[in-house]
Amino acid sequence: MSCKIVALQLVSESDPISNLQVIDQLLSQLNPQSNDLVLLPENAICFADKHQYLKLSEDLGDGTYQTQLAQLAIKYQCYLVCGSFPVKSEQKDKIFTTTLVFSPAGLLISHYHKIHLFDALVSDEQGAYKESDTFTPGKKLQTFDWVTDDGCFKVGLAICYDLRFPSLFQALREAGSEILLLPAAFTQITGKAHWQPLLQARAIENQCYVVAANQGGIHAGKRHTYGHSMIISPWGDILEKLEMNPGFVSAPFSHRVIKEVRSSMPITAHNRFISVLK
Repeated sequence: MSCKIVALQLVSESDPISNLQVIDQLLSQLNPQSNDLVLLPENAICFADKHQYLKLSEDLGDGTYQTQLAQLAIKYQCYLVCGSFPVKSEQKDKIFTTTLVFSPAGLLISHYHKIHLFDALVSDEQGAYKESDTFTPGKKLQTFDWVTDDGCFKVGLAICYDLRFPSLFQALREAGSEILLLPAAFTQITGKAHWQPLLQARAIENQCYVVAANQGGIHAGKRHTYGHSMIISPWGDILEKLEMNPGFVSAPFSHRVIKEVRSSMPITAHNRFISVLK
């Protein structure tokens, strides 16, 4: 049986314990098979403000909440990817917002510090978003190996606002990625306008599966996230989508589909722009 790729959709609040309970409940309903790949959205453990993020933050690979995430990976024997978690940096007043990847053995096997920070004006009740007040940007691309009974597959990591920067995803494809993970807390306004077309574009132009886990509902402080978590094929087809509220979407992973799409249209070999730059 092929392993599944899964996106959990949440409406996280500021209380980590409550959020972890919801994650546990959804994982129980999902009942993942051994080595399934499960993605949580951005801010899965805490959806709050700078003060709470700083208070919650832990050293990378060491802390109460990272231990609980590792235990969930062990309990459900899946690759559990926490979309973002506040991780301490060398700056006292700023932290990283970091994707954490746990193996079925509960080991932290990879992490990614969000590179592009969301500093923008949005026509919603919050208005101004300035992640750079809280977070410091990462500098490195990151992938990890998803090991299954059917083989080992490269997975590329990105977070939310990164979605608007296609060169990042092209670099992940060049690094060997066959699956692209995009945890997010896209706002209702920006999500309605751009979420689905951007996700489909990243899948089509890189000929990768895209797994997108978004926050989906109304949070404390009247933050409204767009939801519409989805899984997209390397051809750009939406395999499954959940519009709003907590839940999950899943689809079987097929390496054959990737090979067929890439062999029938070998765009990386045809890309003369990259060869000119080199």
